[in-house]
Amino acid sequence: MEFSEVVKLECCAVNFTAKDKNDALHNLGKLLKRSREFRNIEEETIFKALKEREDMGSTGFSRGIAIPHCQLENIDHFIIAIATCRKGIIFDSLDNKKSKVFVTIVGPKGDRNTHLKLLAQVSQILKEPHVLDEMLQSTTRIGLYEEFLRNTNNIKAVSQKGKEVFMLLSVKDESIMQDITEVFVEYGIENSIILETQNMENLLSHTPLFMGFFNFTSEKNALNKIILVKLTKDHINALIKGLEDVFGDLDTYSALSIVVLDVFFSKGIF
Repeated sequence: MEFSEVVKLECCAVNFTAKDKNDALHNLGKLLKRSREFRNIEEETIFKALKEREDMGSTGFSRGIAIPHCQLENIDHFIIAIATCRKGIIFDSLDNKKSKVFVTIVGPKGDRNTHLKLLAQVSQILKEPHVLDEMLQSTTRIGLYEEFLRNTNNIKAVSQKGKEVFMLLSVKDESIMQDITEVFVEYGIENSIILETQNMENLLSHTPLFMGFFNFTSEKNALNKIILVKLTKDHINALIKGLEDVFGDLDTYSALSIVVLDVFFSKGIF
């Protein structure tokens, strides 16, 4: 199992907040729920499992580190969520100081060996002082995600060719372009191609044979934009989740649609 496959970009958060420890566990449950692997698991189920483990002994350690973890029924994969809070949250830490970096591990019951191995790896990564400082300085999800993975042995898997895809976003309302741009910035999308397109009905509406069949006077649908982005497969769910945080369920939102295509071959800089 590659470490980069366990840490989920959609389950990373900067400026994490909570009133107290219980609230933090609830919010960590919400963060984990962002992963598609947990779509059939209730937030309350995740919270209760994390709370039961905390009742056995706090996972708040020294130096502002907390590593909440638990095991759940009915899941097949391990998921790691990462959150940072510069102000800190009271989390019953060993040194009685506020916790600022939360790395939460949830895995299937029965796989104790993998669970222990991940706990050991996370502890190994966080023991270096510069890692905590750099994570706390991250201002975006993608920055936090990459800063953490940069200190693992499997960071090369993040940019490995063969795991790349093209995402095509069809934008039917130009007013949402700014919102899309803000999501791209949050998730580290720096390069994209924007194409101006026309629907077939708009072209046919100017053909004498088909005049009268289409509402070619409607300016709203006259032009669409296609945004073309190359990213890794690991980031697909995260980016879609980020867009749905802004626009709601894309299956019911008419102004934006997405298609993802595998990259068979690529060469050069996109």
